Amino acid sequence: MTVSSQAMAPATTSAPGPLPGTAPSAPPPATSLFDRLAPRLHRYGLGMLRAALGGVFVWFGVLKVVGLSPAAELVVAVLPFPAGDWFVPALGWGEVALGLWLVSGRGRAAALPVLAAHLCGTFAVLVLTPQIAFAHSNPLLLTLVGEFVVKNVVLLAGAVVVTTHPRHRVAAEGRAR
Repeated sequence: MTVSSQAMAPATTSAPGPLPGTAPSAPPPATSLFDRLAPRLHRYGLGMLRAALGGVFVWFGVLKVVGLSPAAELVVAVLPFPAGDWFVPALGWGEVALGLWLVSGRGRAAALPVLAAHLCGTFAVLVLTPQIAFAHSNPLLLTLVGEFVVKNVVLLAGAVVVTTHPRHRVAAEGRAR
């Protein structure tokens, strides 16, 4: 049995008009500049975050490699074993590799545990040398070193975001169904 196209109502894609006897609806409110820019910024934000995190790792790593890192003494002081002259530059090369890994966006499932281990390792300062991380033995009063270490919570959160986001929005929507 076939149905004639004349018997079926045509499909409409526009919203229905106002009901008879009612006033037309008000025009949509004007959107702010932020509301217009936010979707565009969000679209590029993940890539910007990945590049920024990767850049920080590369930058801090290179400083360790060339012997100009202000954190080198801190790294050696917190280690539970004697470190040779090779240790800080090797750590620097590891950070450079982690930064490039982040920027590439490849191997995200493997990158996350490596990044998390590295960043959590920096929290050893808070446990092993609290006298240089906290003023007056008060965990709420951070020293400059303490602030330097605690900011790694933000780096860790950023690493989680950039390594766990779905590759494509379409793929993510398909998995959600």
